Amino acid sequence: MKLMAYDMSRPLKFIQSGHFSSGIGWQHLPSTRKADTEILVGTKNAISLEVMGEPVTLSAGNALCVFPGESMVGTSPTTQNAEFTWLHFVNQSPLSQIDTYPQDFKQSTSLILPRVFKFNDPNRILALTAQLLDATHTSENNLVSANYFVSFFISELAQDYFQGIHQSSYDEGIVNRVKEWIRANINTDLKVKDIASQFNMNKDYMARLFKRVTGTTIKTYINQSKINLARYLLLTSDLSVAEIAQRCFFYDYKYFFRLFKKETSLTPLKYRNTFTNTFLNNPNVDPGYDVGKVVALLEKGIKKSSLY
Repeated sequence: MKLMAYDMSRPLKFIQSGHFSSGIGWQHLPSTRKADTEILVGTKNAISLEVMGEPVTLSAGNALCVFPGESMVGTSPTTQNAEFTWLHFVNQSPLSQIDTYPQDFKQSTSLILPRVFKFNDPNRILALTAQLLDATHTSENNLVSANYFVSFFISELAQDYFQGIHQSSYDEGIVNRVKEWIRANINTDLKVKDIASQFNMNKDYMARLFKRVTGTTIKTYINQSKINLARYLLLTSDLSVAEIAQRCFFYDYKYFFRLFKKETSLTPLKYRNTFTNTFLNNPNVDPGYDVGKVVALLEKGIKKSSLY
């Protein structure tokens, strides 16, 4: 994604701002920036655009940046009433393009804006957007005030983006540790509340965080991990299906049967018979290994002795 770094040693120069409401069937006309940057803040529904040939959707709670010299055009008519706030400004200090967000970047001297991003704190940014319109239109006779408020607004946008990308990495790190703990403790009767307690987190908060990062619920992930364990035991032991269900902490055999067939498209016995060449007669599971990955290799007929 394209990133631009604005040197803030001098304030940004305000040009124009406004709020646009479209009806159904509206499409953005072609436009090209000169020395100015245009920021569009989506406040209602979505608009399909193209910036320098790159398809972009401006949605509510997102910001779109069109940098100096760039062209933008609508790609399809709106199917719903849509709204966005727009702002034009000129940088009075150097502007430079960068490829990646620097690890040691100093927020105090420059601001970085991407092409498009979703707000980390949408309520705050949308409130500031409303203030921006008020400040820039009541300060028409005082451009100094308008310039400084626009500089403040852009700095808040840049800070929101900065926090968003770091929060995302932080959240992914937490979820990865949760997944690792589930994998390492797959031989126990896993409960969401116990996992949350292990990480000193509220159960509901952890469930929301896990779903946001992975796209699936933590209960679904636990069940998938348990089914992977069941697959492993079917391939590496002579335990009965009922015994394997109990060992994987499925107390309802019929539920285990349905879930196993849903995940593998085979019944447990059919699954075992399909991969008879990988039978290894070892019911123990080493928590140091990713059972799912081991199972995938066992299904290919690779001997367990060559895996570790």
